[in-house]
Amino acid sequence: MKIRPALSARQQLTLSPRLYQSLKVLRLGAADLKELIQKELDENPMLEIPEPADFDTRSVAGRELWEDYLGANRHGAGHDARQAATFINITELAASPVTLSDHLTMQLDMEGLSPGDYRIGLALIGSLDEDGYLRDPVEIVAGAIGAETSQVRKVLAVVQALDPAGIGARSLEECLLIQLRQLGAGRIALEIARDHLADVARGAGGEIARALKVPPARVEKAVALIRGLNPSPGSLFDASPPAAAVIPDVYVRKERGQIQVLANREVLPDLRTSAVYEQLATGAGNGADSETAGYLQSKLKEASRLIRDIDQRRSTVTRVARAIAAAQPGFFDYGPESLKPLRLEDIATAISLHPSTISRAILGKYMSTPFGIFELRYFFSAGYAAAGGELAATAVKKRLAQMIADEDPRKPLSDQRLTEALKKESITISRRTVAKYREEQAIPPSWQRKRKAV
Repeated sequence: MKIRPALSARQQLTLSPRLYQSLKVLRLGAADLKELIQKELDENPMLEIPEPADFDTRSVAGRELWEDYLGANRHGAGHDARQAATFINITELAASPVTLSDHLTMQLDMEGLSPGDYRIGLALIGSLDEDGYLRDPVEIVAGAIGAETSQVRKVLAVVQALDPAGIGARSLEECLLIQLRQLGAGRIALEIARDHLADVARGAGGEIARALKVPPARVEKAVALIRGLNPSPGSLFDASPPAAAVIPDVYVRKERGQIQVLANREVLPDLRTSAVYEQLATGAGNGADSETAGYLQSKLKEASRLIRDIDQRRSTVTRVARAIAAAQPGFFDYGPESLKPLRLEDIATAISLHPSTISRAILGKYMSTPFGIFELRYFFSAGYAAAGGELAATAVKKRLAQMIADEDPRKPLSDQRLTEALKKESITISRRTVAKYREEQAIPPSWQRKRKAV
């Protein structure tokens, strides 16, 4: 046998830098995007924020900005103003944290798994620790849910392909290998992560180079790549982050019976390219050599792309918000109790976008409504049969909390009695689900509520 080099053709999908930045901007929340913009303003001379005097309110864009501002901040006398004053709850101004489980489950919904594999996927996600590792052996997970070990391994591969990279790993080595494979790293980095992590920890680069029979420079490059990976991908999602005020990306108001959705243009600064540096980049300015002009031309492209991506983000988030408002008209009349079941695929079909784009567009984005400020993902939920149609799980949770708030504290309702009460309202739900929803809202069981009342 001889080892010979050979050429082979294969097809592979990769993200271009242009598309990668566009998706990154769409996914970022307002606070993170403001940090990115500030960084670009510091590093890119082509970017600048116009002075207030530069805005022309007589132009179409200026007039639209002014009218949107007036409409979003107008609280005239009437039903809508009174309704806003009545229902806005200051506690809802706090950010609702996105947990690791929520983030992974939303991605799992788009994988198109069979019901059995989806159940296995949820079990695996629920078994991850706070660092994002699967500490329990696959055999134990399979035995706990009554599934075949081989099938659990198959679904685990699906979970490990989700974002963030490295999630679902069973060891540090596997976590790093998953990230390296997703980055398309070479053989040397993969072998170091698999077999020489201990040598990396003690800085034995020379020994690694001799063991792999490669130049030390290539080992140093691979080690630098490995050191830049995240050994705890789950740590990106804090289980108990401090509450923080949020700025809505869109405003939704009901005026004259019509739902109005406006983009919050104050959430991010307006950007433009510098006219002075544009002249230098095109050679129209004086004293610009070819090297300087080339540098400014590259920065001009970067600035133009960022401006387009921010505009596209604003447009996409607004389109998604409008589609949500059209799909949930009862919410804007009666509040969370009237939420209907809604899936990512429903909104994706309505505005002709891919569900993955909808997932990025709603992550960390907020909507100001007459009933408070809600994250866009709040409006997506499974449903239950009820009188007059279906109710979203969010609405059922709200109704459950209201029933407990209205109970006689000396005779609190048990989970079984709550289940029966909901069935009388034509909401079919199991006692176990009632207990789950109660615990999610940090409501103690009936015996604890009774003891507290006594």
